[in-house]
Amino acid sequence: MLRLGMWRVLAFILPLALVGATCGGEQGGDGQGAADEVAGEPADLAIAPTAPLPSYWPFYYVGEGLGFYADENIEVELATVRGAVQQALITDRLQVAGTGLDYIPQAADEEISDELKYFMITDNYPWVMITFEDSPYQTAADLQGRRIGVNDPHDTFDAEFLMGAAGVPQGEYELIPVGEDRAALVAMERGDVDAFMGPYLAVNTLNELSERPIRVITNEVAEDYYNTGPMVTVDMLENDRDVVVRFGRAIARAMIWQYENPEVAARTMLEVDPTSATDFEEALEFIETTNEWNRSRYEARGEVDPAIYQTMIDKHAELGFIDEPYPADRLFTNELIDEIWDFDVEAEIEAARNAS
Repeated sequence: MLRLGMWRVLAFILPLALVGATCGGEQGGDGQGAADEVAGEPADLAIAPTAPLPSYWPFYYVGEGLGFYADENIEVELATVRGAVQQALITDRLQVAGTGLDYIPQAADEEISDELKYFMITDNYPWVMITFEDSPYQTAADLQGRRIGVNDPHDTFDAEFLMGAAGVPQGEYELIPVGEDRAALVAMERGDVDAFMGPYLAVNTLNELSERPIRVITNEVAEDYYNTGPMVTVDMLENDRDVVVRFGRAIARAMIWQYENPEVAARTMLEVDPTSATDFEEALEFIETTNEWNRSRYEARGEVDPAIYQTMIDKHAELGFIDEPYPADRLFTNELIDEIWDFDVEAEIEAARNAS
């Protein structure tokens, strides 16, 4: 049995105990379409999404609430973390984790990348430039020479990458920390900044707060970029491959329910983590927005296009974030995709669509 690990950040352990949703047995938890065979040996996994934001990764929570981890004989402890998770994986304090675009510079160090791999990519690059609907700025390139708000200095890297991808060099725009949501809106209304860089779900929040309609500024270069997905150690891929496949199958089933029945997914997410949204309507809105943003990843079943990752790595080198490009397959493996999705997918889709 795999050892249950926990992740500690800044001397605080932040566990999020997952509780089974009451709807699980009646809907996904009966194992329809995937768990007809006897599950493998029991396993305990400590996992951490990229950040403690369930609305961006509902499937991790749906997998618990609908019993998909249990169907695979896996007990999950979901830890909310802030900061890098790679060292926690390498030292076995976590067994599964997500990490975003900042992993590309880190993976330039082969001592790190030789030990870790994504086995699916579940979501697209989430960062966007946001402005008012009547703003004259139509593309990210239009922000050359302008002032861009960021939540805090930590977001500078993503802003510089987005602007660099649009062909605007560093130094030809100004980044100003303004806070998030309401503070960012106030800064735009006062004219302190011309746009705000935030995650795609921030558009929903800002539109609710603002009397003026909000929109995303087009950045076609970054539209196909990846964000994150479940990552494990190479050692786990080699020595506990069955556990990785079973965990992958659980979240594959959860992804089906997330995309095919957002209402059930929203209720389940709230039952597992009541802090994930203020109410059902907000949870549903978040999930529907997330589904629209990341649908291409669902349709691709998490399989990675090496050319897209190579483009991202090359762009990092071009912008000076890494010294030189490296092969994209250092980051991921597609070898488990067919095994993960080797269940009656159509039956699971039908069950999800017919559930209420």
